[in-house]
Amino acid sequence: MWEDNNDEEFGEEHNKDYFHKLRETEKEMLKIDLVRGAVMPMSISEWTELFGTPTEEDLADITQAYLKQYHQHGDEYIELLIDAFGVKWITHLLQFNEMMEEYELCSIIKSHLDIYNKENIQHGNI
Repeated sequence: MWEDNNDEEFGEEHNKDYFHKLRETEKEMLKIDLVRGAVMPMSISEWTELFGTPTEEDLADITQAYLKQYHQHGDEYIELLIDAFGVKWITHLLQFNEMMEEYELCSIIKSHLDIYNKENIQHGNI
């Protein structure tokens, strides 16, 4: 029978590393799903609770996923797309891209939010 007195190898630190890697893998899988057309399944606060504060890489990836879905579906689906990601996420992406000085992306995202808000005001949803 195998005996190993090195309990540290599978101790608390190992578990922390394992769960950190697992969370990172789950986060990357979620971003892949977004690129493939999935909806954002969680709010920003839920993301933060599960994965920590979104990194610049996360926000850049989510922005690209949003834009890819927009290019796949077109202008007629802007409202649905914003609903799929959530207004708070889209607003957060706009703020991030302003900070990164990605003004072309900001222009697209801002126009989408304007369209969304205009449609919802017309329908009495805001």
